[in-house]
Amino acid sequence: MQLTDKVIAVTGGARGLGYAIAERLGQQGAALALLDRSAEALDQAASTLKSQGIHAEAFVVNVADESSVITAFDDIVKRMGAISGCVNNAGITEDALLVKARDGQVEKRMSLESWQKVLNVNLTGVFLCGREAATQIIKAGHEGVIVNISSISRAGNAGQSNYAAAKAGVHALTVTWGKELARYGIRTGTVAPWHLGLLRLK
Repeated sequence: MQLTDKVIAVTGGARGLGYAIAERLGQQGAALALLDRSAEALDQAASTLKSQGIHAEAFVVNVADESSVITAFDDIVKRMGAISGCVNNAGITEDALLVKARDGQVEKRMSLESWQKVLNVNLTGVFLCGREAATQIIKAGHEGVIVNISSISRAGNAGQSNYAAAKAGVHALTVTWGKELARYGIRTGTVAPWHLGLLRLK
């Protein structure tokens, strides 16, 4: 895809891997809609990108909340124009063993709260943002791309039942969307980093 002036939404775009992805896309000419929970971090990220001559706008969103996501994507279109792509990068970890026992006595277990919190952000968040991005791309009547950030932990990783399940789900979503959305000219892909250092985009 030719990125010049194309509006690309990046979730978790205020810092870390999301910011690095946004910066690289901006250097290739994309107009960036940065989505994150922290208004302060977003403003700083957008300001830094703008100082490099990159068009970046900040949008506060909770990716696990449907109304927040719908509002954010509507605002992107109103402020920046039609969306051409979305990078679903926002994610959290809250690691714990399923059960931890000693001498036949269970000492700790992964809580339902920890399970649900990670699934809400890392899987439901991808579903909601992907759905809204696809909706806006189809409404605009042009082609687009949705890229979901998964992880090699999708194959299973000790202490990460919640994270591994979510990332496996992200991969399955991507394959499913590829089959469903191709008819609208929307391509989907998954990046499954082993370590964030491997995706340094500078």
